[in-house]
Amino acid sequence: MAKELKEFLKEKTTEVTKEMGFDCEVLAEEAQEGQVLVTLNPKDEEDTPLLIGFHGQTLNALQTLLRTLSFKEFPKEETLPAIVVEAGGYRKAREEDLLARAYEAADKARFLLKEVSFPAMSSYERRLIHTALGEEKGVYTQSRGEGRERHLVVIPGERPAEEEKQG
Repeated sequence: MAKELKEFLKEKTTEVTKEMGFDCEVLAEEAQEGQVLVTLNPKDEEDTPLLIGFHGQTLNALQTLLRTLSFKEFPKEETLPAIVVEAGGYRKAREEDLLARAYEAADKARFLLKEVSFPAMSSYERRLIHTALGEEKGVYTQSRGEGRERHLVVIPGERPAEEEKQG
């Protein structure tokens, strides 16, 4: 199934990017357990920022589209791996930046004894920060808001017992 999914993702991504007017080499490979990385390498380097979009919105949209198409193509699968679309090293750089900001926010929350809020971000980015700060002493994290306004808050202190039960 993994090989079939990778071929499917490569084919669909090539079709979609071609329709968008981009000539790209597309790679699909297993990145981590339960994750397939789809990498876009445009023939024209000047196309990379356009493929990424504002704050990665084009990559996120393509990722959502590929996920939806995969569910339709493989309806009998109980779970499909996460699909991550990358171009120009954007996601890796974004993750490194988010982690650095997360640790800075944790230090700030501990020092000032005040909550530190992040702007609205994707569930993937929030989970990345929740995981990174999960073992940090003296702070915990919460997601707040709904829909596009959902954001993460770093809170000084220890997680209340009732929140630990809820996850």
